[in-house]
Amino acid sequence: MPRPENEPMDYLTKRGRKIFYNISKHIKEAGILFDIDVFELSMLANSFDIYERMSAFCNDEKNGFTDLVENQKGSSKQVRPEYTIMKHEYSNIMSIAPKYGLTPGDREKIFNGLKKKVKKESLTDGL
Repeated sequence: MPRPENEPMDYLTKRGRKIFYNISKHIKEAGILFDIDVFELSMLANSFDIYERMSAFCNDEKNGFTDLVENQKGSSKQVRPEYTIMKHEYSNIMSIAPKYGLTPGDREKIFNGLKKKVKKESLTDGL
């Protein structure tokens, strides 16, 4: 069965789908959402979802960012895998988010580009 247009990929969690719809709403209003964006937006929403879950885990007082690991020589602190995953997802987010204007600077670039395009098109409409 074909996937409805502008619907997130099936692998997203309930939270991931909510993030997807929030981002979609943002870029629909900007007029820059196309059906093909669903693939990358789903990846972005998934990265946000994973980042949030790992961040919540690490920020919990009983967990923290490090874990005490026992070995033959005693014990030592080690960075939790959840923190490593969180950092990786942050990198994913920061590499995809600018394409959709999710930061003020990126929005300015996108909207200024759209304004220039509209102005250029309006100048050539009378020809």
